[in-house]
Order: sequence, then structure tokens, then C-alpha cells
Amino acid sequence: MKEIKTIKFFFIFILFFLFSQLIISENKIKPLDVKKIADGVYVHYGKHENIYEGSNIGDIGNLGFIIGDESIAVIDTGGSHQVGEALKLAIKKISKKPIKYVINTHVHQDHIFGNTAFLSEGVIIYGHFNLKKALKERGSQYIRQISEAGNKIKGTKIIFPHKIIAETSPDQVKKLSDKITINLGNRKLLLTSYPTAHTYSDASVFDLKTKTFFVGDLVQDERLPTMDGLVKNWIKVLNEIEKVDFKIMVPGHGKIQKDNTALKKTKTYLQVLYNDVIDALKKDIPAEKIIEIAAESEKDKWVLFDRVNPGNVVRTLIRYEWEY
Repeated sequence: MKEIKTIKFFFIFILFFLFSQLIISENKIKPLDVKKIADGVYVHYGKHENIYEGSNIGDIGNLGFIIGDESIAVIDTGGSHQVGEALKLAIKKISKKPIKYVINTHVHQDHIFGNTAFLSEGVIIYGHFNLKKALKERGSQYIRQISEAGNKIKGTKIIFPHKIIAETSPDQVKKLSDKITINLGNRKLLLTSYPTAHTYSDASVFDLKTKTFFVGDLVQDERLPTMDGLVKNWIKVLNEIEKVDFKIMVPGHGKIQKDNTALKKTKTYLQVLYNDVIDALKKDIPAEKIIEIAAESEKDKWVLFDRVNPGNVVRTLIRYEWEY
């Protein structure tokens, strides 16, 4: 009888052990898949999914890092603490050099919520001079999203930038330039802040050594751009970016580019969106109908069009309806 009880106890113990190991395995963070796109330059491609839906933990945007002789800079950190940790693990598999900088290209969650994972590295976080203001304005909305996502993004917090991408007067009152340079050790990165475009906190990173150009969501491929700024200004900014002599462009979503194909595709969508809204306003078409028809000719060119385009139309309508 004792032998039977011992066998039962042993069997239950084994089941408990296996179950606990399964839970640990499921919760264990694994390094993100990254691709080397140039000497010392790596990219992780985000998924074309809606943030936090299903099993998604905020891994929807492109993330990158650049390795210099002395240190490493991270460009965007993902949509949760967990994604940031997975990116950090990927970096440490490739290089033992210190991670010194994090550069956020704009205010959206999928690019900034992984910042918490890098605080333990003592990083300096750079962002557009409007980024802190933008984060404060969206604070309650973002905190609610974090709460609703639950344990799968546990530990995710809003982290403000430590330094702005701008040169200022000694008293930090007057902005002298929208550009600054940081040095990773024989490797300089040019950081640029832009006027309101995709958002009012857009920035880019240009690696002078390889001419790799991280442009955030100012340029997108495959996934439909989200309008969270001013469409006409965005087109103007793209016209300026188009003049940059780069070898590789990393958009905020989609594959890397060797030319301006994705930029032109993004600009075409924005122009069609603007033209369709303005034409409809001139014809006194009801807003409900405008939401249905604006930019419809672009539908087959983009992923998540039906999810994203209506919001883009609404924001464009709100901005320009009183001008016509």
C-alpha cells in the first residue's frame, strides 16, 4: 500500500514539475530575431498586427541598433517592456559593448514602451523636443492601454526622454538647430527633429558611416501609415527626406529600402487622402460618406487599410473642414 502511495506521489510530483516548467518556458523572454543590414547595423522587423491584440505584446514596429567602437545606440525599443527586454537580449548576443543611447523616433507606443528594459543599462534616451509634451498629453490614454493589456506587458511604463534632439542656447530657452550628432566611437549618428508630420514628435537617425537612414513612421511600407499629425506638413517633410543621400532606409514598418520607393508610396497615399477629402468637402458630401470613399483607390496597396484609413480620414476632415 505504501508503495502505491509513493508511486502516486511521485507521479503527481512529476506532473507538477513538468507543468511548472511549461509555464516558465512560456513566460521566458527570448531574443528578438534581428537582421544585419550594414556593417554594425541591425534591424528587427515588427509584425503587421494590431498592438496588444491576441498574443501580440507590442512587437509591431521596426527596431534597430548600431554598434560603434565604444558603445551602442538603440533606435526605438518596441511596444512593451517585454519587447524591449527581448531586443536587449538580441543585442547582447551580438556585442558586449555598453548600450549607451536609446533614440525614440516618435511618441507612438510600439516605438517607446520598451524603454524601461534599457534603464538598467544607464542609457541616455533622446527624443524630439516635443516628445515629453506628447507623452504627458497621452499619459492617461497610454496608462489605460497598459492596464487593459494586463500581465502580458507587465512592467511597461511611460519613460520621458532625458535629452532632446535639438541644439539650444546656453540657457536652453532658444532652439538653435533641429539636428545633433552623437558619437559611438569612430561612428557618428546624425539625429534630426522634424516639424509636425506623422506626429508632432518625429525624428530620424542617420548613420554617417554606412549611410543607413532610420526614418521611423515618416516612411512606411506594406502597413498603412497612421495620420496623427498634419497631412500637408507630412508631405513637405517627405519632400525634404527625399533629398537625403542614403544607401539603406529603414521605415517604421515594412522592409528596408535601397531607394525612395516606399517614401513615394507613402507620399502618394497622403496626397490621395488629402485630395479626396478636400474634393468631397467642396462637393458638400456628408462626413459619413467621405469616411467611406476617401483614399479608397489605395486600399489594395496596404495592409490594415480598413482598420487604419477611417481614422486617417476623420483626422484629416477635422483639420481641414473649416477651410472649404
